[in-house]
Amino acid sequence: MKIIFTTIPMKEHIEALHYPVAGNKAIEYEGAVSFPVNAVLAKTMKKGETVKIVRLMNEAGASRQNAERFRTELESVNKAIGANISFYDIVESFTEDKETHEMRFRKLLDFPEPGAEIIADITYGQKTLPIVLFCALHFAEKFFNANIKYIIYGKVEFEHGNIKAGTQVLYDLTPLYYLDSLTAAMEAPNGQAALQAIDTFFAL
Repeated sequence: MKIIFTTIPMKEHIEALHYPVAGNKAIEYEGAVSFPVNAVLAKTMKKGETVKIVRLMNEAGASRQNAERFRTELESVNKAIGANISFYDIVESFTEDKETHEMRFRKLLDFPEPGAEIIADITYGQKTLPIVLFCALHFAEKFFNANIKYIIYGKVEFEHGNIKAGTQVLYDLTPLYYLDSLTAAMEAPNGQAALQAIDTFFAL
């Protein structure tokens, strides 16, 4: 089973692009997508596989329309694959207060399944969403033995309000997640010893 957490943008115009992958070419999709995670799913979904899509969005802007655009795009990709896809939404107000973060985090915890493979896309959405997602992923890994497979980010550069041609790249940020896990689990007698341990890890 795959569980996908993806952030949905509020802006009205989203351009479909081909995203070259930095590093892991196994997940590079030849087509153009508006939502980078759909490129990864095009390369990783399997026929008959259960895929749960959890869309994180706000009540503001074009979020609802973009969620449906996401569905249409993924269903089009899936026609040649045949995975069993279901869609779920987590919708909160566009605020950054403690209560909203806690509600979103708690709702995320309803979706992990034992041993599931998790993919997260943090390309869009407000800046706090990746932090809340990281907390939920740590929970899923620790208590549901989830496999955090990919955390991706689709990067583009803008010039005069328009996408600068050829600047789009898809980054796999999963090592950043595991670096966070490493620092949380580390033990050292003092800061200097901890820095030496990190330097040794980076030298591997």
